Amino acid sequence: MNINSSSNNQRKNNDDERPTTTSTIPPPLPPFRSVRMNVGPAPVMVQPQSFGAKAPMMPGASSFEFGGSKQAVQGKMAPPKPMGFSSGSMSTTNNSISTTTNNSNTKFAWKVDSVQTVPVYHPLERTAVTFGEEHPLELITKRISDFMKHQSIHCDYDSSMARVVCSTNSCLHFSVQLWQNKNGAVIMEMQRKQGCAIRMQSYRQQLKESILMGDEATSKTQDTGCPAGLKQQLARMVPAIPASEQQGSCIDLCQELLASNLVDQNRMGLESLCVLTDASKVQDSSAASEKILQDSKLQMLLLKYFAEQEQANLHLLAIKAVAQALESTSTASASLKIDLSSVFWQTVLQALYQHIQRPHEKPLEAALSIKALRLLQQSCPECLTVLQRKYSLPVTAFLQIAHEFGKQHSSSLEREAMQFIMMANVH
Repeated sequence: MNINSSSNNQRKNNDDERPTTTSTIPPPLPPFRSVRMNVGPAPVMVQPQSFGAKAPMMPGASSFEFGGSKQAVQGKMAPPKPMGFSSGSMSTTNNSISTTTNNSNTKFAWKVDSVQTVPVYHPLERTAVTFGEEHPLELITKRISDFMKHQSIHCDYDSSMARVVCSTNSCLHFSVQLWQNKNGAVIMEMQRKQGCAIRMQSYRQQLKESILMGDEATSKTQDTGCPAGLKQQLARMVPAIPASEQQGSCIDLCQELLASNLVDQNRMGLESLCVLTDASKVQDSSAASEKILQDSKLQMLLLKYFAEQEQANLHLLAIKAVAQALESTSTASASLKIDLSSVFWQTVLQALYQHIQRPHEKPLEAALSIKALRLLQQSCPECLTVLQRKYSLPVTAFLQIAHEFGKQHSSSLEREAMQFIMMANVH
């Protein structure tokens, strides 16, 4: 009995000593990053701030001295920083792009050292464009930055990824990605992220022509919005509304949309106001414009879009509607009665002043803010006096910074700042 038990124990020990087979696990696949998966750096989470409070410093933010006081600057990826616009030279470098400006006359040009090949599992857009040897990489990147400046498109340039993330004042967001194929030819791929598809197609065609033809296409690359043929087709599809009912019914619908709790309806209401106040799109834009400038009920609905800037698109559309309303009523500015002491206009002036202070952060909002403030100054000459009394630095102190930044990156910002400077010098 003992012999059997000992033999069984020995057998179990031998089984435990048998060599075990190890399975080979293949190494993980290398990380892959596609334009469709990620178009920019991760957002920085910031604690919500009350309107008018000091803006929190972002990572990588710097400060500069202007007029004896130290101003905090939150730098987005669009170079260069405003401190480079003083006399002398400037060199600024961040994770995505580096550029050197020796003087204010030097034009900014985007530069990319190398371009990645198209990933194996990345399906290119069918609208992607392949350029030949006559269009080298340096020429393509330069003409892209020239086109963005000419069209006043705000861009975040990422040289390491050969990518540009773009935004327009019509709330169109898209990206431009450069690749190269196996033969070394450069491929440009544009992808719409948000906004009008028709306008996106227009920008895509204009940018392609600008890269191919250069300065010859500059005069043709004006954003005309919706094509005339499509406008005629839409006009035939929509039944005509009597002229006496157009303005009233449209404004009433806008107010209902703005009073809604749904963001999509709020945006539709703001976009409708931008159309109603655009003299190039409607026959009579003065009626809707005067209602925005004087109707307290409509102003209370618009107030939250100036006081709260969390919804960037809605805030931009609200500034655009007010700027266009002031422009449409500029000929009848003497008859307008604008109460700058009201809560609405105090909030609007504060928002405009904040954007003028930091044109490098949000050049789209800054250009519209300068335009609105210039037109408001024509209607209410005491406008600048009110701002001067409330803030330590005058508005004109930041116009030169905005003008120099516009010369590098935004034609509309350059133009609006120059017009305001000329008006201030006259007065």
